[in-house]
Amino acid sequence: MDFRKSALGLITAIIAIVLGVVGTALVIGWFSEGGRIPFLFFGAPVLVVVGIILLINSFRPFTMRIDERGILLEHPADKVRIALGWQYIARVAVQELPKPKGEKGTATYLVVWPQGGANPGVPQDRMFQHDGWTGYRLIDVDDIREDKEKLTAALAHYAAPIFR
Repeated sequence: MDFRKSALGLITAIIAIVLGVVGTALVIGWFSEGGRIPFLFFGAPVLVVVGIILLINSFRPFTMRIDERGILLEHPADKVRIALGWQYIARVAVQELPKPKGEKGTATYLVVWPQGGANPGVPQDRMFQHDGWTGYRLIDVDDIREDKEKLTAALAHYAAPIFR
């Protein structure tokens, strides 16, 4: 089963750019009139830059496939690139975990525990320990367009013995 990237990143990027451009125009207008510029409007140009970065990341290629061979995932925005056969995976799950270091909160991730704890091609900050096993957060479920139920159905079908 093939999965597609969620459009949420593109929508967020467009909103950030629009708000940043409007805020920048207001800052320029107030500045040209000689008025006092509110401190909050200095963040508007920064918002434009953040929006452009989000826009670039939303157009990066994305491939995710779960089939009888295993898991194929290429997500350059998260620096994740793996092609992992089922024979190399000790366990796979969809579970809620704390976000990687530097991010607050929790998210629902597709996670794998490879045989022997070898890194399948995921940045070290996406690694976690659970019950003495080394697991890896592959992708946040919110990053894919299909819902969590389709993901768990694909895993239950193709990875039944190791899916929990």
